[in-house]
This record gives sequence, C-alpha cells and structure tokens, in this order.
Amino acid sequence: MARSKHRASVDVCADCSCPEPSWASINRAILLCDECCSIHRSLGRHVSYIKSLTKGIWSTNMLNMVRTLNDSGANSIWEHSLLDPSNSKFNRRKPQPKDPLHPVKADFIKAKHQELKFILRPSKEEFCTDEELSRQLHSSVRTGNLETSLRLLAQGANPNYFYKEKGTAPLHVAARAGQALQSELLIANGGNPSTLDSSGQTPAEIARLAGHPDLSDRLVECMYEVTDRLTYFLCNRKPDHKSGVHLIIPEWAATLERSELAFEARNKLHMLPNHLLEELASDVYDEVDRRETDAIWLASASLPDRCIVPFLPIHPQLSSTRNQGRQKLARFTPKEFATLIIDILTEAGHRHGVTHNKPLQDPTIAILRKEQPGKRGSQMSDDEPLYDSVASDDDYAALGAESTSGSSATITLDGEKFHAPASKALSSVVEVLKKQLTISESTVRDLREEVRRLQNTVEKLSQENHDLKNALEAQSQLKVQPERVVNGHVEDPELEPVHDIKNCLTPTRTSQRPASMYETREGLRKPQSFVNNTKKETEGLPRPSTTQGLWENCASGLPPCEEVMRRTEQVTRRIQELWMAMQDISRREAFVPCAERIRVSVAELTAIFPQNPVDDNIRSALRQLNGNTGRLQAECTALQRCTSDPDHLDRCLQQVRSSAYDIAKATKLLVTQFQIS
Repeated sequence: MARSKHRASVDVCADCSCPEPSWASINRAILLCDECCSIHRSLGRHVSYIKSLTKGIWSTNMLNMVRTLNDSGANSIWEHSLLDPSNSKFNRRKPQPKDPLHPVKADFIKAKHQELKFILRPSKEEFCTDEELSRQLHSSVRTGNLETSLRLLAQGANPNYFYKEKGTAPLHVAARAGQALQSELLIANGGNPSTLDSSGQTPAEIARLAGHPDLSDRLVECMYEVTDRLTYFLCNRKPDHKSGVHLIIPEWAATLERSELAFEARNKLHMLPNHLLEELASDVYDEVDRRETDAIWLASASLPDRCIVPFLPIHPQLSSTRNQGRQKLARFTPKEFATLIIDILTEAGHRHGVTHNKPLQDPTIAILRKEQPGKRGSQMSDDEPLYDSVASDDDYAALGAESTSGSSATITLDGEKFHAPASKALSSVVEVLKKQLTISESTVRDLREEVRRLQNTVEKLSQENHDLKNALEAQSQLKVQPERVVNGHVEDPELEPVHDIKNCLTPTRTSQRPASMYETREGLRKPQSFVNNTKKETEGLPRPSTTQGLWENCASGLPPCEEVMRRTEQVTRRIQELWMAMQDISRREAFVPCAERIRVSVAELTAIFPQNPVDDNIRSALRQLNGNTGRLQAECTALQRCTSDPDHLDRCLQQVRSSAYDIAKATKLLVTQFQIS
C-alpha cells in the first residue's frame, strides 16, 4: 500500500475548477476540492466513493487508475452535454470556485453525479440495450483504453455481466490480458473479484496462470477487502495473503469486557443466515469508511463544518428497514462498534474454518464478497419476522420416541436438523432452551424497566399539565380585570407578553400560543435576561410579513427548497453547539439555553410548512421534530438538576444524546422526503 503524494501539476476540481483539489472520487475517477467533496459525501458511497489524496491509504493500481483517467479527461464523460456546443438543450453554466455551495454547487453536483443528466445519451438510431453495452465492455477491458470502459459503465454497462457464449465476465478478460487498471476500474464500479468463469476459476487464478503474479495478488486483496478494512480499523494491520493468512482477529479481543446486551447480540449473530451476515458486514464496512473519512476531514479540510454526515446517507435501492439499521450504526460508541466488528470477523472465521494462522479452504467462497449473478441485496422480505423460533410439542415427542428406540437421535430446532447420540440429545435441547430462556428473561427485565420509565414520564407530564392549566386559568382571570378609564378613553388591562418564535413568525394566528405539555415551568415565565438574548437571536430572522408570504405561497404546496435548506442548516448548527457543550460536563448550565435555541430553530423551520401538509411523510417528520424538541428541553433540564452520581449522570447524558440524535434524524428525514416529493 502506498500513500498518494500531491503533484505539482495544474490539477483542478472537476465540479467547480478550484485549484489544488485534495480529494478524489474513485468510481468517477475525478479530483475534488473540499467544498464539492462535502456534497459528494452527503450523496453516499453508492454514488461517489470519496478518498483523501494526501492522507488516504491507496493501492498503487487504484491511484494510477484515478490519475490516468483524470489526466486523460474523464470528467468530460460526466459533462458531455455541457461541452457540446451543438446541444441547445443544456445551457446550464458550470459553477465557479467563488459560487455559493448551496444551492449553486450542490444542485449542479446532484444533477451531474446523482441524476447523470450530462452524460452522452445515444440517439434513437444509435440506441443500445444494456446487454449490448455490457458486451462492448467485455471486449473493451482487454485493451488499455480506460476512457471507453468508463463511458460504457456510465451509460449502464454491467461490470459483472456474464458472457454465456464465452463463459467469462469482464474481470476474467482483464485479468487474462494483464490489464491492472481496467481491473481496478471494474472493481471500483461494483465488479466482484470472487466471480467464477465457466471453468470454476476466479480472476486471480486466471491472472496467475497467464503470468501476471502482481495482478493476481492484488485481486486476492480485493476479494478480502471487507474483512481487511475491518481488521485495519481495529489494529492498523492487514493479513499477509501471500503467506496464506486471510483473517486476523486482534489478540485483545479475548480480554474485551462485554455487557449482557453484547452477549445477546453475539448469540443473535450466530443465528443469522449467510446472506444477512453479508449485508451486515457490508453496512459495517460503509460505517467504517464514514468514520475514517470523517476523521481525515476534521483534521485536514479547510471548512470542516460544511460537511455534516452524522450517519450513513439513505441508499434508495435498499429497504427502509435496512436504511434505518445502517443509520443506527452511527450511535455505537467506539467500544460497542469495535465489539461488533470483532464478532463479525469471528463469525466469518467460524463459518469457513478460519483461525489466526489458517487460510480459508477456498478463497472463492469468502462470504463477505460473494454475490450471485442477478441477485443484489437481501432476498428476505421486510415483512418476514426475525424472531427466534421456539421448540414445539412435536419436537419433544419426536425426541422422546427416538431417544428410547435407538443409539442416535435427530433433533430439529429452528428449522435445522442436528444429529447427536441419544445420550447427548436431551442435553443439547436443554442448552438451547437455557439460552433462549436467558434471552427471554433479559427481554422481560428490559420491558419492565421501560414500563417503569414510562410511568414516571406520565406522572411528570400529568403534573406539568396540571401546572400549565393553573397558569392558563390565572391568565384568563387577568383578562377579565375591570377596564380603566384614562382621559376619557377605556383601556384594556395589560397582560405580560409570552415570547415565542412561532407567534412572531405567524402574526395571523392568535397572539397567545397553546402551552406544550413537554415545556418546563421555566418556559412560561423566562427571566428578562433570557428574553433579551432570545430577542437578539431572532433579530436576524425574516419579518412576519415575509413568513406570512411563505404561508400564502404554501397554501397549495410546499415551501421553496432554498428556504428549507437554510433553516435545516440552522437546526444542525444549534445541535452542534449543544454537542460541543456536552464535551465538558462542568458546563451543564449551558445545556438548557442550547436546548432553547434548538427549539427556536425548529419552530422557525416548522413555521414555513402548512399546518397540515398533504404528504404523510412530511407531516410525520414535522411531528417528530416538535415532539423530540420538547423531550430535549425536558432532558436538558433534568441533566442540569442531576446529582453527582456518575451512573445517574451518564444516564442523563445518554438521554440528551438520544434526543439530539432523533432531532437530527427527523431533520434529515424531512429534507429527504421534501426533495423526493
């Protein structure tokens, strides 16, 4: 492996022409500046695979592939229509370095790389099917013309296309021809290095037989890319595949302290079928890439706050259930995440007979890179239950009959058959049942704790509602005070104003808003100093007339995209301020003001939407935002009043983190659904 070195050439960003780019998109084969890279990261690795040119670890072939294509004008493939003067359909101007990131650069990058609007589209007379494009790719990879292969991949050619008449895939052809850069291009765009030809040979084996040992070694590394990346993340070293070692589990893994939940998670991991284990490993691989890129970004980017990727972006080709699971990986602490990686590596080794010093029996069946042609993603429906099955009465009856009649018995549990001697059959069942009983007892304990917590919350909210009701009654009594006569004119009694950002933004509504059941008592009568601070913060907000105009424009639709993006960014910045304050627990007094500023930003965001949007998803996201904001205020108040007990303090901190995370997730969901709709 070699680290790339910055060249003293005239490299420019492929999307905005900014000089001296420091990032690269591997599958697009282009170089990027910091600002454009931030948009690429938010699109997800399935759209653009980002790596740092200066601090990322590169293989020699991969770096040469990206450099060769970039220097030969690969960017013109993605901007073909913009560069064609005869094409009057696209008169769009390419962004310049000083143009704003949002929305100018962001919209251009999404159109160019996510929607592929500017690539070459064949005319009706020149139209080729996907199979024809894939066959052209099959022939192109035997040559050194990388631009042709990249153009075919951009137009929809399948890098794993299996040519039945020839019995090979494009990777087999490139390996036999010794085309190392073509192989890198295919793998960067989804090519599977473990695929077999009609003779049962992998690309690595074909390259070795053709006299290309270096290419063969590189293809073997690509076959174990997932496990190698996970291992390097844990202990900064990789297996030596040349010596036959394909998997390393760190020595300290055996001494790692585990919680009861970690043991339960490991037991569930044992029960996963192979295809679900592959998907989990792939998702963890993406999360490792996100965390490593984040670390490099924060250490080297000129504007690190311009790239907020708190969790894995949504992959439109995956189910909503799997996307939610991928995003939850960001909530794992470093210790929890390391434990999960160790369990995945250990399980992969157990399923294929891998130990610390023994290779896989057959490298072509590495479970973390195996993919059958024509099948992508999970073959299991989201509606299919993932609960542990329980032994039935028929299982016990069969067990009793067979254990008394012969010297061996066949036990059926979880849909699988286990052959064991009759004397050991019963003990095997007992062990399985004990394990399931332990899991059930743990679940019952968790549910009881959850019920107890919910009861406390209900009692707290009931008291809050009672106090708020009394406050509203007191205010209503103030309204019926006798009128005063001044200079012959009748004046209404003066009431103390209740400051609220939503009242400021929507003047057409009643001047007094309904009190929230989540709001703390301090929210009704704030100190004068806090009111002044809130007033200063809201001075930069749009005037009521502007917001009223937004309401009128949104009467039959949704608010403008620019306004939504601006206000969601403000919510994100407020969450970052709270997160920075939480780094020092001695600053607990700052948590409540931070939570209040988050509430103001969320109120400003929700104010531009209609009261009852037509889209159910947007309405659900707004409801989650309001609910989680109130919960965050209550949790911050509870944390400020927290005792010095470390365990109690940790629980309160976890609740605040969870509330802030849910607000960020709801904001991301709102933006995503808004853009889709």
